[in-house]
Amino acid sequence: MTPVTNPTNEAEELYYRALVRTRVIVELTLGVVKNCFRCIHRFGGELQYTPLRSAKIVSACLLLHNRCVSRSIPDPNNHLPEEDMPIEAHVVGAGDRGGTGRQTRDEIIPEFYGRKGV
Repeated sequence: MTPVTNPTNEAEELYYRALVRTRVIVELTLGVVKNCFRCIHRFGGELQYTPLRSAKIVSACLLLHNRCVSRSIPDPNNHLPEEDMPIEAHVVGAGDRGGTGRQTRDEIIPEFYGRKGV
Protein backbone atom coordinates (compact mmCIF):
# COMPACT_ATOMS: atom_id res chain seq x y z
CA MET A 1 0.00 0.00 0.00
CA THR A 2 1.21 3.48 -0.76
CA PRO A 3 0.29 6.74 0.95
CA VAL A 4 -1.94 9.35 -0.61
CA THR A 5 0.53 12.15 -1.30
CA ASN A 6 -1.88 15.01 -0.65
CA PRO A 7 -5.03 13.82 1.18
CA THR A 8 -8.03 15.86 0.01
CA ASN A 9 -10.76 14.57 2.33
CA GLU A 10 -11.29 13.01 5.75
CA ALA A 11 -11.26 9.41 4.48
CA GLU A 12 -7.93 9.92 2.71
CA GLU A 13 -6.48 11.59 5.81
CA LEU A 14 -7.62 8.69 8.04
CA TYR A 15 -6.16 6.18 5.58
CA TYR A 16 -2.89 8.12 5.43
CA ARG A 17 -2.54 8.25 9.22
CA ALA A 18 -3.38 4.55 9.62
CA LEU A 19 -0.91 3.59 6.89
CA VAL A 20 1.89 5.64 8.41
CA ARG A 21 1.28 4.29 11.94
CA THR A 22 1.24 0.75 10.60
CA ARG A 23 4.44 1.32 8.65
CA VAL A 24 6.23 2.61 11.76
CA ILE A 25 5.18 -0.49 13.72
CA VAL A 26 6.29 -2.82 10.92
CA GLU A 27 9.65 -1.04 10.55
CA LEU A 28 10.29 -1.13 14.31
CA THR A 29 9.38 -4.82 14.45
CA LEU A 30 11.64 -5.68 11.54
CA GLY A 31 14.43 -3.64 13.12
CA VAL A 32 14.12 -5.59 16.38
CA VAL A 33 14.12 -8.94 14.56
CA LYS A 34 17.05 -7.96 12.31
CA ASN A 35 18.99 -6.79 15.36
CA CYS A 36 18.35 -10.09 17.12
CA PHE A 37 19.00 -12.33 14.11
CA ARG A 38 21.95 -10.87 12.26
CA CYS A 39 21.61 -13.44 9.48
CA ILE A 40 18.74 -11.37 8.01
CA HIS A 41 20.45 -8.01 8.32
CA ARG A 42 21.20 -6.65 4.83
CA PHE A 43 24.95 -6.23 4.80
CA GLY A 44 25.12 -6.21 1.01
CA GLY A 45 21.71 -4.66 0.41
CA GLU A 46 19.89 -7.99 0.19
CA LEU A 47 19.99 -11.54 1.48
CA GLN A 48 22.43 -13.53 -0.60
CA TYR A 49 20.01 -16.43 -1.14
CA THR A 50 17.20 -17.34 -3.49
CA PRO A 51 13.86 -15.68 -2.68
CA LEU A 52 12.43 -18.99 -1.43
CA ARG A 53 15.38 -19.66 0.86
CA SER A 54 15.32 -16.04 2.09
CA ALA A 55 11.62 -16.38 2.91
CA LYS A 56 12.30 -19.56 4.89
CA ILE A 57 15.13 -17.88 6.83
CA VAL A 58 13.01 -14.83 7.66
CA SER A 59 10.05 -17.04 8.65
CA ALA A 60 12.26 -19.08 10.98
CA CYS A 61 13.64 -15.90 12.58
CA LEU A 62 10.12 -14.51 13.08
CA LEU A 63 8.99 -17.80 14.60
CA LEU A 64 11.93 -17.81 17.02
CA HIS A 65 11.33 -14.15 17.88
CA ASN A 66 7.64 -14.80 18.62
CA ARG A 67 8.55 -17.79 20.81
CA CYS A 68 10.97 -15.64 22.80
CA VAL A 69 8.32 -12.95 23.23
CA SER A 70 5.63 -15.46 24.30
CA ARG A 71 8.03 -16.97 26.87
CA SER A 72 9.18 -13.54 28.11
CA ILE A 73 12.79 -14.19 27.11
CA PRO A 74 14.43 -10.75 26.95
CA ASP A 75 16.48 -9.69 23.96
CA PRO A 76 19.74 -8.23 25.28
CA ASN A 77 20.23 -6.30 22.02
CA ASN A 78 16.75 -4.77 21.97
CA HIS A 79 17.01 -0.98 21.92
CA LEU A 80 13.71 0.51 20.79
CA PRO A 81 13.46 4.20 19.87
CA GLU A 82 11.35 6.58 21.88
CA GLU A 83 7.57 6.07 21.71
CA ASP A 84 7.06 9.63 20.45
CA MET A 85 9.04 8.97 17.31
CA PRO A 86 7.90 11.27 14.48
CA ILE A 87 5.55 9.65 12.03
CA GLU A 88 6.45 10.26 8.41
CA ALA A 89 5.44 8.53 5.23
CA HIS A 90 8.09 7.32 2.84
CA VAL A 91 7.19 6.57 -0.74
CA VAL A 92 9.63 3.92 -1.87
CA GLY A 93 10.37 3.19 -5.51
CA ALA A 94 8.29 3.98 -8.53
CA GLY A 95 5.32 2.01 -7.22
CA ASP A 96 2.54 0.72 -9.37
CA ARG A 97 3.24 1.78 -12.94
CA GLY A 98 0.09 0.19 -14.34
CA GLY A 99 -2.27 2.09 -12.06
CA THR A 100 -4.12 -0.97 -10.75
CA GLY A 101 -2.57 -0.63 -7.28
CA ARG A 102 -3.58 3.02 -7.07
CA GLN A 103 -7.06 2.13 -8.30
CA THR A 104 -7.39 -0.57 -5.64
CA ARG A 105 -6.16 1.86 -2.97
CA ASP A 106 -8.72 4.42 -4.12
CA GLU A 107 -11.45 1.78 -3.75
CA ILE A 108 -10.26 0.73 -0.28
CA ILE A 109 -10.17 4.25 1.17
CA PRO A 110 -13.92 5.01 1.05
CA GLU A 111 -14.78 1.41 1.95
CA PHE A 112 -12.77 1.34 5.19
CA TYR A 113 -12.20 5.01 6.01
CA GLY A 114 -15.33 6.71 4.68
CA ARG A 115 -18.11 7.69 7.11
CA LYS A 116 -19.76 4.26 6.98
CA GLY A 117 -16.48 2.46 7.69
CA VAL A 118 -15.35 4.62 10.64
